[in-house]
Amino acid sequence: MSSGILVQIAQLRDLLNTMELDLGLDKLSPNERDVLLAFYANAWNDAEDRSVCTTDVVRDHPTLRRISQPTFHRTLKKLVDKGLVLQNRALGAGLYQLPNQ
Repeated sequence: MSSGILVQIAQLRDLLNTMELDLGLDKLSPNERDVLLAFYANAWNDAEDRSVCTTDVVRDHPTLRRISQPTFHRTLKKLVDKGLVLQNRALGAGLYQLPNQ
């Protein structure tokens, strides 16, 4: 393993940590942060220009493979309660909206 690559990974991790602090993501649990970021990584704009994503797509994200389905749904509920992911019943089951930035 190259120490140069490890130095780069360490620098990236420091940068990511700083960005998470700046956005207040450090207040979230690791699961909440991972699920939220997976929503943003997989979201698309629908016909009404809302940023949306399905739970099926989010569950397939590589960073969430270690999270059980019950843990995922508990975490999603916490994100909805915090207003970080929006449950818009008009969108249908399993489709969630991200707040406008």
